[in-house]
Order: sequence, then C-alpha cells, then structure tokens
Amino acid sequence: MKHRKTLVKSKRHTKPGSSPGQIAFADSTPRPSIRVIAYGPEGRTDRQVADVLSIIELRKAYPVIWVDIVQFGDAELIAAVGEAFGLHRLALEDAVNTHQRPKVEEYHDHLFVVALMLEDHEALETEQIAFFLGDGFVITFQERPGDCFDRVRDRILTAKGRIRNSGADYLCYALLDAIIDGYFPALEKQGETLEALENRVVSSPEPHNIAELHDMKRNLQLLRRAIWPHREMVNNLIRDEHPLIAAETRPFLRDCYDHTIQLMDIVETYREIAAGLVDVHISSVSFKLNEVMKVLTIVATLFMPLGFIAGVYGMNFDRQTSPWNMPELGWYWGYPFALLLMLGSAVALLWYIWKKGWLR
Repeated sequence: MKHRKTLVKSKRHTKPGSSPGQIAFADSTPRPSIRVIAYGPEGRTDRQVADVLSIIELRKAYPVIWVDIVQFGDAELIAAVGEAFGLHRLALEDAVNTHQRPKVEEYHDHLFVVALMLEDHEALETEQIAFFLGDGFVITFQERPGDCFDRVRDRILTAKGRIRNSGADYLCYALLDAIIDGYFPALEKQGETLEALENRVVSSPEPHNIAELHDMKRNLQLLRRAIWPHREMVNNLIRDEHPLIAAETRPFLRDCYDHTIQLMDIVETYREIAAGLVDVHISSVSFKLNEVMKVLTIVATLFMPLGFIAGVYGMNFDRQTSPWNMPELGWYWGYPFALLLMLGSAVALLWYIWKKGWLR
C-alpha cells in the first residue's frame, strides 16, 4: 500500500503569542507572482504585475478586477495589497496561513472566503484558496502555481457567457463553482477504483485487497472532511444577505450548493460500499478457508479406511503359529484383493459424501 499524504495540511508560520494580524512566512517561501485580469462589458486586460500601483491603475480603468496572488514570499507586498484594498489584517493573516477550513467571514466592506481546491495527483491533496470579495474586486491567494480556473479565465478573456457583463460577486461564484466541480472527477476515479476492488474482493479475495480497501476508506474520509465544510460555507453565502452579492447571483450560488450536496451523497455512498466490502472480504476469505478445509477433510476421510486396511495387513503375525494369523498373506490373490478393498472403500465413501451434497 502506498503512503498517502494528508489531505488537510496544517502549516502556521506565526509564532505562538504573536500579535493578531501578523504576516510571516518560512524563509524558503518563493516570492509571489501576481496576475491581474481586469474586465468590463467593453473590454478586458490580462497582465503580470510586480507592484501595487499597477493594480490600483487597473482597478480605476475597469469595473471588475481579479488579482490572483500565487505564493506569499514577500510580506511587504502582501501587506501593501491588503492596505490598497482595505482588507482586514486578521483575514489577511488567515489567507497566507494555509491551515484554514472552508469558511466565510463578513467585514463591513468585503467578504473573506476560504475554500480547498482538490489536487488529484498520485495522492489526493488540497490547496487552500482564499478569496476577498469587495466592491468591484476579487483577490485570490494560492499556495502554489496551478489551479482549476483556466476555464473561468477563458470565459473572461473571450467574453463567453455572462461573466463580462456581471459584477465581482459572479466572478467569485464562478471560481467557487470551479473548485467544487473539481471534486467530481476525483470522486469518479474513486468510484472506478471501488468498482474494480468490489469485483476482485468477490472473485478472488487476496490479502492485498484489504490494504487497498483501507486506503480507499481513508481517501473517502479525507474527501468528506474537505467537502463537508464547503456546504456550510456556500449555504452561508446564500442565507446571509450582503450588499456585495446581488440577487441575480444567488440562484447560481444555490446551484453550487446543490453540487456540494451531490458530492456529500456520493462520498457517503462510497463510504458505505467500502465498509461493506471489508465485511465481504472477510466473509470471502472465511468462505475460501472453509472450502479448503472441506477439501482437506474429505481427502483425510477418504484415506481413513485405506489407512485402516493397510494397518491391518501390516501387522506382524507369525502365520506358522496359527492358521488364523493373517491367512490372506498366503493367498495367491491376497495383494490384489487388498488393493481392490481399498479402492472400493474409497469409492463407496466418496459416493456417500456426494449423495449427502457435501461436495456441492
């Protein structure tokens, strides 16, 4: 069984007892990369920027701006972005300390949202994505390069759908929806693996199957821990009215909420199947052991009369002392008679066992 990495990692770089809102990183943390996509009904732009002034200029030029910050190795730059957009220091600290569970926090002029993006590599992992939703802007913080937002970027840059004619709240929904929908392919893969395991457990219960089943149960448990808080987080966005989320966006968030419900139903179903397969595996192994023991018992039973006959004729009596001492030993057909007697006893016993149905 391969070693699985933990799904939800706990990394905190601020020292215990530090003042709230401190932004700290490990020395090995790479410098951030900032990509800005600003757009409106009339046009859009897509740039890599290195300073906050460029971001402010783009914010003034376009109705909606998406600032995507990847990696956090520059505390001064992160603090400058937070100051430029009026982000709360506590929320900014949570954004760069990637040990949060999915949640939504409301501040007077912006919302702070945390989600877990699934990375389905050799081992299941998640990456924390933090969102700041404000008036005309969305700021995302990612731990490392690579995400599931390429289709959202393509819709913005090619003016597909309604995203260019909507506000920042719709952009935030689109990004959350991309994260949540990213769990479906991983669950589909887990389902295919579970189906293959089910066939192997029923047909040939091998010892390695139980290890794979425990690995599957662990993956499903980790997926459940990641998906469950997303449902609460999206529900809070729907239930709590906030001026930053327009009424036109709420139906889309409800659809996103439905997706979290579907994911939880699939995970719970797979967990029940995996738990049942463990019992099936144990039953199959017991049944297979019983079949082996039955065959060995039948073989031993067949040889019991043969051993008895061979033991009788193997006794060392002196035939010259008495005519009753093993008279068959002096018979011309004694040896063939003993073999036929053994064969007849075995066939008769085998017929009796078959007649009783013990061989079926």
